[in-house]
Amino acid sequence: MKKIEEETRRLKQISCPSGLSLANLKAELRAIWECNIKEWKIELAYPINFTRQCVEPLIFLLPILVYGLVLLGGSRFSESLMRLVGTGDIVTFTFTGYIIMGFIGTAVWAMGFSIRKEQWYGTLESIYVTPTSRLSLVLGMALHSVVHQSLGTLFEVGVIYAVFGLVLRIEGILPALAIFALMMFALGGFGIFISSLALIFKEGWIISEGFHSVLMILSPVAYPLTVLPTIAQQASIVFPTVPALVGMRSFLIENYTPEILGNIFLHLLVLDVAWILFGILIFYLTDSYVRKTGTLGKY
Repeated sequence: MKKIEEETRRLKQISCPSGLSLANLKAELRAIWECNIKEWKIELAYPINFTRQCVEPLIFLLPILVYGLVLLGGSRFSESLMRLVGTGDIVTFTFTGYIIMGFIGTAVWAMGFSIRKEQWYGTLESIYVTPTSRLSLVLGMALHSVVHQSLGTLFEVGVIYAVFGLVLRIEGILPALAIFALMMFALGGFGIFISSLALIFKEGWIISEGFHSVLMILSPVAYPLTVLPTIAQQASIVFPTVPALVGMRSFLIENYTPEILGNIFLHLLVLDVAWILFGILIFYLTDSYVRKTGTLGKY
């Protein structure tokens, strides 16, 4: 009995790392990595479903490309598109847009749905009592989804290049990747915001579907930004996908005329700071609210 009491007393004296310290950073990075590994183990247990998700980006893109080619009578060059953005190559224009579309889903569905999935697994309460940041769960899901989406995108690039051919500026790849990285930071903040709403509304798919639809409409994925109404164009600049798409196309597509004026890199840096701070703030406010009201475990 005394031995048990001494052991219990010793365990109570153990303190977990907290605050901004190297030990705490390592602990959080480990938690993020383990969440990522957990998702991979679950996903690879169902290889057919994993394969389906890898080819999904291509399945979404092909009907749009084929439909566009049919409307143009088999030609891949559109005079109307040329007048609007300086290039008439609908294959390259649409392809660069649909690369971004998959990563919109990463932010909205993977991150926004992360907490709801833990409720489905029956592990949300167990995770919440562990001495780690609540954000580690969301960021772990984001890491898994980004890697998964990247695999699907590489497959998509290979097939489209082999079947249709792509006319891209090789020298623009590095700056386009830099723009893409800046966009992903802002989308991460946006995804954290979406995940916080799922804590309150529970049915995360409704939240994710709504914001995904809004982003898809306002982002010039398969059409130039200039075809949207003026109010929609003005509203679109608060989302990182719009300047990212314009900037990436400016570097990758010959003679492309940007639909947004100004410094794309500065625009994205401002959106990075704004969305990350806003997402984290709303997440912690929501987290505190659901724990105080006792609705965290409400299904």
